[in-house]
Parts: sequence; structure tokens; C-alpha cells
Amino acid sequence: MTTTTDTVDELLTSGVFEATPSGLAPSEEFRETVSDRTTAIAEGGGDDALADLPDPPDALPADADPELLAAYATLRERHPSVSSTQALVTAVLLTSSNPGQPPASGAPKGFVPVHGEDAVRLVDLCDRCVVYVWRQDCRPCEAIRPNLSEVFGADPPDGVLALSVYGPDCATLLDAEYDVVGGPTTLFTLEGTVDARFVGVAETDALEREIDTLRERSVSSS
Repeated sequence: MTTTTDTVDELLTSGVFEATPSGLAPSEEFRETVSDRTTAIAEGGGDDALADLPDPPDALPADADPELLAAYATLRERHPSVSSTQALVTAVLLTSSNPGQPPASGAPKGFVPVHGEDAVRLVDLCDRCVVYVWRQDCRPCEAIRPNLSEVFGADPPDGVLALSVYGPDCATLLDAEYDVVGGPTTLFTLEGTVDARFVGVAETDALEREIDTLRERSVSSS
């Protein structure tokens, strides 16, 4: 399995990202390519943007945001070894309306820290997600984090995207979208809808059972 670190290293080596004093940023050449492709997609539709790519995700429709389609198509074209899910996550982060780095100190191992708006986009685009909402100075958050790290750290379950969101940064959004009013809250989503949730601390075996149930569920039957 390709790890997040492996993916970032590959994208750095190929010039998709470049190191800046404030951290990683899309390279100027990559931005120009995506900009040109965005214009082409906006003028001619998105069907051709994904036609020749390896295993495009079914959840990414041809009428999706042109910039997202352009970023995803460019990533997959240049890096077919990067999985469709990893490319989709990277494309969402690259086209985020909030370019600042999300808080990550409370993220369990194997979880991608994202802003709330980007979590909503990814939940809508990916069949199965686990979204962990946390806050600082929170003993229950500290208690559940190692359990989540155990499940997703060394050998994460296939077919499930793990995201972490710092709740205080987007409390109104989380309440409106998912009825989340505090942390820790762990959401299990299926095709954009919350299928189950844990509020407070959940033990490792309970998390594993819920993930197994989520993976066994057919998207078409939801």
C-alpha cells in the first residue's frame, strides 16, 4: 500500500509540489497545467477529462467542479501509481477554498487532517469515510486517539478514507451537515450520508466492528 508520505515524496520529486519557506505548495508549472485544463473542461465538459485515466472513481462525476476535475486528471495522468483515492484527496486539498494548514496535532495515525469544508467535499465524493472530530484540551479525545491510530495506523482497512477535523474551527458547519455538536465524535459515512457514529470514547474492537459493517454494506443498497 502506498503511504501518504510515499505519495508526497513522489509528488515532490515529479514537480507537482515544491518546498517553500511556509511549507509545501503546488508548483507554478502544475498550477498552469491545471489552469489550462480547467478552462478546457469548463468550455467542453468533463467527460474527456477522465476518459483515458486509470480506474477513475465512480463518485467523481463529469459535471463536478472543473478545477477539481482538472487537478485530479492531471495527478492521475502524471502518476498512475498513485491510487484514485489518494489523487482525489490531493486534488481536493489543492483546490481547497481554505489554503491554510488544518490543525493536525490531534489527528490519529493514518488520518488525513482536513478543514471542515474539505471533509464535506470528500465525504460527498468517496463511498466510505471515517471522520474524526476532535478538540484541544480534551481527555476523551486523548483517550480515543490511540484506538483510532491502532485501527488505521499500520494496516488501515481498504476502501475507507480516514479524515480528522478540528471541530472548533467549523462548529456551525459540522452541526448543520452532520449534527455534530462536540468532540470527540467519530462518523462512519456511506455514500455521503452518516451511517453510524460514536460520541465520546470508543474501544478498538467497537471501532473495528463498525468499520467491518461499513465495508460490508453495499453502496447501491444504501
